[in-house]
Amino acid sequence: MPELTGENKILRFLQNRYPAKSARLKKGMGDDAAVIETGRAGEYWLITTDMLMEGVDFRREWTTPRLLGRKSIAVNVSDLAAMGARPRFFTVSLALPPDISQSWIRQFYEGLAETDSSQGAQLIGGDLSSSKSGIAISITALGESLKRKVLYRSGGKAGDTIYVTGSLGRSSAGLRLLQAGDTDPRSRAGREALQSHQTPLPRCEAGLWLAQCGLVHCMMDLSDGLSMDLPRMCEASGVGADVRLADLPVFAESRKWGCDPVALALHGGEDYELLFAVSKPKCRLFEKTYPARLPGITKIGEMTHAAGKICVIGPGNRRRRLPEHGFDHFHQVDGLTSGS
Repeated sequence: MPELTGENKILRFLQNRYPAKSARLKKGMGDDAAVIETGRAGEYWLITTDMLMEGVDFRREWTTPRLLGRKSIAVNVSDLAAMGARPRFFTVSLALPPDISQSWIRQFYEGLAETDSSQGAQLIGGDLSSSKSGIAISITALGESLKRKVLYRSGGKAGDTIYVTGSLGRSSAGLRLLQAGDTDPRSRAGREALQSHQTPLPRCEAGLWLAQCGLVHCMMDLSDGLSMDLPRMCEASGVGADVRLADLPVFAESRKWGCDPVALALHGGEDYELLFAVSKPKCRLFEKTYPARLPGITKIGEMTHAAGKICVIGPGNRRRRLPEHGFDHFHQVDGLTSGS
């Protein structure tokens, strides 16, 4: 058995060791969600699961049970958005320590059910257990495709233009405030950063449109940071990428509390924005037809023929390899870190 020292290595081992084979399985491990065809049903169903662990993904003193419920469902629904699926149902399994009150549980579930986070998905079951080492939350979400149009991490081609929705680094800037003890920032930028970290909004409407428009080759969401997630998409597509640092939609206001906005955009994690690629000849049409009501989009680079080689281009067109410094559950040594 190979040495399993990182999240990506563990995932590759599982993919190789347990390759699921079924005529109804359209996509198994290795993407944001599994995709299955349910016999007579007219659409594909997508299944994804995520865990949030106290002390790793959150601290109780930094959030409320309602906000934690909202974030717990949002990060799962984001995986469905990343493949262009409509959230339909979810289950929740909770392991709770003895000091959790009935009021805490009620508020947590109220947060789970809030529409802007759940995007209309309905709670249909789950499990409860006791815990001796903090709260553990596990959610499985189910989504439905529209006209069987699903986007995968694979499908990107050399020459494609890489886009992201929204801005990058805002959530990790909020985490830095919490780590500095600022749980109630006075500035508008600080409040925005904290909100992004505590209650991210999954890009379901944008994901659905991108899957239906017929112009996008591949897509995923940004949960572990651009420097971790872009290589995953490129590996699935068999390409490399060049990213222009000057074009990154950074959260510049974080400089006010000592952050490097570019570093947060590259490595911060938990942005839950969409990362996707469009054929270069179709970019003008894509940008012209992209609805104004959806989150803004930014070109950040191109896919290249150099498979597996991810580079950033800085001042003076200086090129360097992009190190993978995003969130990896098995390489964190300094406590709570952005990512899930």
